[in-house]
Amino acid sequence: MRHAPSPRPRRRARALRSIRTGGAFLLVVMLAAGCGRRLAATGAVPESESTAMPTPTASPGTAQPEGAACTGRDDCPTDQLCVRGVCGYRLTSAAGEVLAAAARAQVDAGDLEGAGRTYEQAFAAFEAAEAPLPVRVICGAATTALRAARTPEARETAAKSADRCFRRSLPGAPERADVQLALARLRYDGLDLARFDEAEPAERFFSAPPSRPTVDAIDLALDLVEQPDQPGFTDLRTAVLGEPARQAIADCFIQDWELRHERQATASLVVKVTSRLRDMGDYDTYEAAVEVQKTTLADDGFEPCVSNALGVALGTRPRLNRLVAWQTPLEIAARLQ
Repeated sequence: MRHAPSPRPRRRARALRSIRTGGAFLLVVMLAAGCGRRLAATGAVPESESTAMPTPTASPGTAQPEGAACTGRDDCPTDQLCVRGVCGYRLTSAAGEVLAAAARAQVDAGDLEGAGRTYEQAFAAFEAAEAPLPVRVICGAATTALRAARTPEARETAAKSADRCFRRSLPGAPERADVQLALARLRYDGLDLARFDEAEPAERFFSAPPSRPTVDAIDLALDLVEQPDQPGFTDLRTAVLGEPARQAIADCFIQDWELRHERQATASLVVKVTSRLRDMGDYDTYEAAVEVQKTTLADDGFEPCVSNALGVALGTRPRLNRLVAWQTPLEIAARLQ
């Protein structure tokens, strides 16, 4: 006789599975609690939460100067683009850019006053296009104004342009280098450098007493070895001792003083006089040339400056009536009185 299987084994099996499932769930809860305690103790953030944190981006309302380093568009304010790793304004004026390039070319050609006028035209073009002025244009105009300033009023205007360059650019920007150098040349004309670090633009920048040496405070001694038998020597001596030559030597001493702050300087030069024949048809002429050579290998300083400046200052050439080629030493000593 067959009997039906007892239900007890099945109930025991279900109970056993329930115990195993409950134990596994309890183990997971305990592990999670332990991980939570460890994270709380160490201050760590779960990976799911750290990846959910937003990446900081430039605020659209920040007045961040152009020129900041960037790797993408999110690194720049909304009014700027990331171009070649640098933030720059979106809006521009093509006419203003061309005029700024023309002004730089005028500076390279030595036309500082013309470059200043061209920079003013570039400013007007950017304003007409309602585009912000690029830093390179602001600082380029400031450098030009500083180099061209000859009066106290012009220096004040140029210093304000320099201050604007500093406030609109980032520290270390290459556009600031030329402005800094131009200002350094004026720091002995009463320039108060602390004004550039004030929170607001200053009304005046040249408010300190000037400390630069003046030409009348420089004592010059020139020793030109006599060559009375050489043609044209008398005219040469007159030119060397003349006011244009002495002014050029004094300017070189002031430039050297700005770098070394020494109260005296010397130069050993050689003055060469040559002439060449020029056939004029019915008669011949002899054109004289004066060359001033330095005796050192220095590329800058008092002696190289005097060598170049005297070559220009000796505009009165000796009058000659034959071919000549001779030279004579020239010793120059300059000092503050």
